[in-house]
Amino acid sequence: MTSQVEVSGDVILLKGDLLFSTIMSVREALAKAVAQANQTCIIDFAGVGRVDSSAVSLWLCLERKTRSRKLSLKAVNIPAELSSIVSLVGLEHTGLNP
Repeated sequence: MTSQVEVSGDVILLKGDLLFSTIMSVREALAKAVAQANQTCIIDFAGVGRVDSSAVSLWLCLERKTRSRKLSLKAVNIPAELSSIVSLVGLEHTGLNP
């Protein structure tokens, strides 16, 4: 399944799978969306299917980008699989907790 990024105001909706094979195109699209954000970026994972550890890497990249622009970053509708990976690697402080 291909991945997509849709922007609606402060909300960035992710759709599709966040896997090693798809993550670079998602990362590029998210970078563009963050560059256009004003104060807040809400990443909505509602449309995400499968995830692997590259989704955590993507989130960490987003944290760096938003921090450098002094933007607020929030995750909603986090997939259980992603929360499990975050817990497994000890990155609960990243905001990827349900």
